[in-house]
This record gives sequence, C-alpha cells and structure tokens, in this order.
Amino acid sequence: MDSSTSSSSLSKCAAVGIATALSLGVAYRFWHKKQGARLTPVQLMVERNSRMHSPESVAAGRAFKPRPRTTWVTQIAHSLRSRGHMDFGEITEVVPWDICAKDCGQNVDDEQVAHPRLYKSHESYDTVPKGAKYIYVARNPLDAFVSFFHFLPAYMGIPAGAMPMSDFANAMFGGLSISGGIWGHFLGWWHHRKDPNVLWLFFEDLKEDHVGCVRRIAEFMGVDTKDEELIQLAVKQSTFDFMSTHATQFDDHFLRDKIKVQSGLDEDSKFTVGKVRKDCGKPREPQSL
Repeated sequence: MDSSTSSSSLSKCAAVGIATALSLGVAYRFWHKKQGARLTPVQLMVERNSRMHSPESVAAGRAFKPRPRTTWVTQIAHSLRSRGHMDFGEITEVVPWDICAKDCGQNVDDEQVAHPRLYKSHESYDTVPKGAKYIYVARNPLDAFVSFFHFLPAYMGIPAGAMPMSDFANAMFGGLSISGGIWGHFLGWWHHRKDPNVLWLFFEDLKEDHVGCVRRIAEFMGVDTKDEELIQLAVKQSTFDFMSTHATQFDDHFLRDKIKVQSGLDEDSKFTVGKVRKDCGKPREPQSL
C-alpha cells in the first residue's frame, strides 16, 4: 500500500472515529458489594482497568527491547518463527504482553520458545522501548471501538447490557487506556511508518489479502519467503476457522487469571467473551453511536 492510499484510509478512519466520540450518555447504576459503593458500570470498569497492571509491571515492560503485535499478528509471527508451535495454554504464555509480564510472573529478558523473541504491546511510539523491530496494526477506529466494547466490559466483570455503548465511548475518549488516545497513538506511529524497523499494516488489508500480509510479515522478520510450506502453515494457523477452533488459546485467560484479584474481581470470576469472534468489530446498533 502506497502512502497516498494509506493516508486516505487513515483520514477515513479519523472521520468515523470522531463520530463515535460525539455520542455520550448516562450509565445505569448498581450496587457494587465488594467496594461498598454505588458505582456506574463504566466507573467500575475504569477502576478495575486502572488496576490491571501494577506500576512496577508497567515500568518493567517499558524498560526492555520488545517486538509488539496484536493477537492476530501475534499468531502469524509466532507460527512463522516456530514452524507452527501450538504447545501452549494461551498465547500470552509464549508471547508476553510487555507491561503485564511482571504481574504475570514473567521475565521479559528470559529466552522464549523460538527466535526471534516476540512481545505484544499497546504502547505509543513515545513510550515503547526503542531498539527493536515493530509491527504496527492500524484499524478503522469505529470497528476497533465496537470490538473493544464487546470485549472489555465483560473482561472486567460488567454484566452484559449494563453499560450503554455511549458511556463506553465516553470512557474511551476520556482517557481510559493507559496507552493514550487513539489519534495521538496513530500519529505517533504514522510519522515512523517508513522507518526500516517499522512495518505498518492495516487490519483491513490483513482481511483482504491474508496471504500477502503473511509474506510481508515474514520478510520483515527475516524469514525465508520462499519457504512456501512455512508460509502456508502460518496462513492456515491464522485463519478464523483455525483460531476459533483453538479459541481458548487466544482469549487472554492467562493474563486475566493472573490480574483479576488486583483488578478488584472475585477470585472465582469467569470470563466467557473471547477475542476470536465472527462479529468482532462490526457495528450492530449504529443508531446508538
């Protein structure tokens, strides 16, 4: 994708994303027994999310040399580096999340199951540790917002239907994420899209040209793109059918089980909404935005 096409796509992303931020509302209230306080679902989500990673874990995660990915690209990169290794309970066990690793009992400097070492990250360009290679995946902000709306409240133990989408938008654009706002995040990495150690990908391109993007990732990682058997294996293991069949290996339960108590969740709290979902990110109720 050339820079003019990418710039146009980014502008479209900005337009739909701004529309999401304009609709705000008032949340339903319920009694939060554990806190002994009356909190809205969105307030409870924000509180729990803020305790998801300890300051020590954030500091440790920002102090090493990472190579960040998203879940889908994590699986592609891991499959390419390991020739299809799937002997893990959940992928965060073999590809640590930089700022959560310490809280999960992981040492970011340890050797991994294959080379090169891989790390997941949501960090902005300013805060990510330097000295590595980076794959940045941008996505239409509206789709990303809807996907996150169907994921984060459930992840933080908020009952289904308790939080209006408008309240979630208010929280997201009001500073919920430790990684900062989406526009600054986009622009920070966009300015470095032509750096030799940065590969900028669009999520939409991954969907439209899965094989082509796997080849781009392989080339960027230094993997032999002429190894057709490996390329096709990585493609197969990163399809929706394959990842949904192995959904529990990509649902973040490893991280959640480690941090749920410090986040204010009950120790026996269960999580049932995974990251591999057919409707992931497509607005189902556009009138509510």
